[in-house]
Amino acid sequence: MADRKPTPDERLHWQKQGYLLLPGALAAREVAEILGAVDGLLAEEEAAALRPQGGTGQAGKLDRAVERTAALDGLLDHPAVFGKIVAFLGPYLQVLGSEIFVRRPGPGTEPLLAWHTDGGPALAGFSTVPEGPVLQLKAQFFLTDTAEPDGGNFLFVPGSHRRRFPQKSPTSPRGAVQLLARPGDVLLFPWSLWHAVAPNRSGRVRKSVTLRYGPLWARPYDYERLPAAVLERLSPRRRRLFGDLGPERQPWEHYYPDPAEWP
Repeated sequence: MADRKPTPDERLHWQKQGYLLLPGALAAREVAEILGAVDGLLAEEEAAALRPQGGTGQAGKLDRAVERTAALDGLLDHPAVFGKIVAFLGPYLQVLGSEIFVRRPGPGTEPLLAWHTDGGPALAGFSTVPEGPVLQLKAQFFLTDTAEPDGGNFLFVPGSHRRRFPQKSPTSPRGAVQLLARPGDVLLFPWSLWHAVAPNRSGRVRKSVTLRYGPLWARPYDYERLPAAVLERLSPRRRRLFGDLGPERQPWEHYYPDPAEWP
């Protein structure tokens, strides 16, 4: 299956609203296989590596997810998603990190994760302009249902990607909405979109996988270099997506990659 490019309407929505939801991008079979692998990781010793997020104890994440299971390999350049990522970010791109997010239920009414933009203070000073370059982009693959509010939903402000995030995190920014997503839906959004995590009062655990993409010249987010055993199982295109341009390459080639090796 060829990589699907964004339609004109999808491009316009991305530029104006700062996100793009791809309903049903993953087939039910794919969701079941990935969710099974994620549940297996969380049920074993990997649960100890779940890093807490926020202050409630309900939110956590598992870093370096691609290293932990081959079940996520197909998401790296999934044909329903990857063509749109290349269109928004450009061909000189790599995967900067991979994470499994867990949002547990509880009685609270406050966001499980405070309002923020991605990349911390290093990227907080950058903002986008129409048709401008994207410094980072995330693809969030939903594995469980958040079709109703307050289920640990992705919480965001449409159109905020072009506004400077305040130095003090807002508590309830105007225009905030909860994304309603079903298993298999995929959300694309840039680093500059204001976002948080809604409370989870659904009684169910929300699980998702997020891949972070960025320019080939940027430093990775959660690895220096993937272990050799992981690289060996990946296709040539997926190896390049982790910055592996071959044994004879020089560092400067991350700025001037061979067009023949574009994803």
